[in-house]
Amino acid sequence: MAKPILALDFDGVIHSYEKGWQDGEIYGKPTPGFFAWAAEAKIYFTLVVFSSRSHSHKGIAPMRDWMAVNLWDHQCELTEQGKPKLNLEIEDFDFPTHKPKAFLTIDDRALTFRGNWSELPPAGLRDFTPWNNPPERKREKAFEEVKGP
Repeated sequence: MAKPILALDFDGVIHSYEKGWQDGEIYGKPTPGFFAWAAEAKIYFTLVVFSSRSHSHKGIAPMRDWMAVNLWDHQCELTEQGKPKLNLEIEDFDFPTHKPKAFLTIDDRALTFRGNWSELPPAGLRDFTPWNNPPERKREKAFEEVKGP
């Protein structure tokens, strides 16, 4: 029986994305604990990386390359027996060009819809902030923009 699909957003979930969008450059580090978590998750799910970058192979290739390099860095960490700490390979991830029919999606910019639109007032949605851009950081950035160089 096929494992259910777990869709993982890239920027802000796998890739730290602490500076936001930078002309498509993938500049950050993996979010702490991701590869160890993925090594366990692959036992239960088919891991699918899906992002706004995924619409073309030109967007997928840099994500896959970045993940392969960073996974290799984690694989170089060895146990006392000299074996890699992680049982995880880049081939354990799929990179589709279209949104997968996922059992579950993990995304830093999403909410769970519970069947009641009144729980999601549009004006309140404007205050949403992802984990890597808390409200106090937004205020600092706005102040810097007003203050200027």
